[in-house]
Formats: sequence, structure tokens, C-alpha cells
Amino acid sequence: MKTILLTGASGRIGRCLRYALRDDYRLVLFNRSAIDDLGPNETLVRGDTTDAGAIEGAARGADVVVDMAGVSDVAPFREKLLPTNILGTYNVFEAARLAGVPRVVYASTHHVVGYYAADQCLDEAAPYRPSSMYGVTKCFAEATGRLYADKAGLQVICLRIGFFRDRPLEERHLAVWISPDDMARLVRCAIEAPNVHFEVVYGISNNTRRFWDLGRAREVLGYEPQDDAEAYATELLQGPSADFSARLRRVGGSKCELPFMP
Repeated sequence: MKTILLTGASGRIGRCLRYALRDDYRLVLFNRSAIDDLGPNETLVRGDTTDAGAIEGAARGADVVVDMAGVSDVAPFREKLLPTNILGTYNVFEAARLAGVPRVVYASTHHVVGYYAADQCLDEAAPYRPSSMYGVTKCFAEATGRLYADKAGLQVICLRIGFFRDRPLEERHLAVWISPDDMARLVRCAIEAPNVHFEVVYGISNNTRRFWDLGRAREVLGYEPQDDAEAYATELLQGPSADFSARLRRVGGSKCELPFMP
């Protein structure tokens, strides 16, 4: 049974992964707040990724770090994003290196390419076009992961996660949604995939209207999403289906329309 260090364990995705993985893995939950419903294979370590010593201690003995900690939306850079998404991310990769953890699965975001027009299907080779400073912090994280893979020998998989909820809530989500079941499938594949050096893959369900190519996730990780946001299309479409991409304009949606936040 592998030992997984899961950061951000009380977050929306962290909770989903706990329940999906805890029967098959030993989970070390690294979290700032208390968690009261620990299962038999779960251990809680209280801490923050901005504390390098705390995360390094939690990483010792782990086989994989699944890093789901961080600020996951637009926020003031100096006060929120810089300590958590920049320093905290660096601390996670460095802790894995120092503790000898061979693999890091990192929660990136589709907003690293959010400023692209919505009328094209992008693959992982598309140059960065972040939709906000939040997206910029995830560009930093992916580049950091690449360096730690190339120079420190870590196996790194960056998941460009879409909109994670039980169901899509608005028209754009028909393209970017990832269901809880598919999220668990994706992370399980990232934990178990053999022969990984550095990979970036899109974390979405098998959406009919998706903006991103899932070929790499299928080829390298063996990820086969089972859900499709199209089941909600009749309810969520705001106009003719043929005009879907034109109405959305950019893949990052409203984050591209917000006033610039330094």
C-alpha cells in the first residue's frame, strides 16, 4: 500500500480525493485545520505549506505527494498568492526532493491558458496565456515542476484542472467541467502511471464541447474520463449551440473580463 501525502486535504478537491483513495492508500493529510472524520488509513498532520520544515517533515516516508493546497481563485498577489501559491509551491517541491519522495502530482489550472480564444482546441504545447495573476502563479508552478524533474530527478505531473463541482453550473462549464468521479480517476492514474518524467495534462471530463485535447492524459496516464457535461447542455446553454464558442470568447471566461488585479 503506497503512502500518499495529500496537501489541502479539507478543500473541495482534497475531500473528494480522501474518500476516493483512502481504501487503497495510506493517506497523510497535511492541512491547516482539524479533520474530524479520519478513516483507518488516514493520518492528519497540521501545518501550512508556507512552513518549509513542516511540509518536509510530513513528506518523509511518502511515495507520492498530491499537492492540492493553495489559493484557487483571483486574489491579491502580495497578500494571498505570493505566500501560498509561490512560496508554498516551492516548499512542496523542495520537501519532496529533500525527503526522497519520487513523484509529485500538482494541482495546476486551466487558467494558465485562459486568455486563448474559445474557438480552438489546445494541447499541452500551447504557450502560456494566463487569465489572471492566479494563472501566473500556476505557470510558475509548472515551470518549477519542470526544473525539479529535469535537474532533481523528481517525477512530476501537473494537472490543469477545470471547473470541479458535482455538476456544471453555467454555460462555460460545458467545456471545462470535471466531475468528482473523473477527478478521482485522474489523480489515481497520475499516482500509478509508470515511466513518468514530466507531464502536463488537462484535468477535465470527457466533455463534448471541451477546449482541450485529452490525448496526452489518455496516452501517458491511461486516463479515461466517464462523464460529459453535455448531459446539462439543454439546461445551461444561453443561445444557439452553434454559437457556443463565439459567446464565450475566451476559455478563461469571466476571469479574463475582470479589471487587472496586480
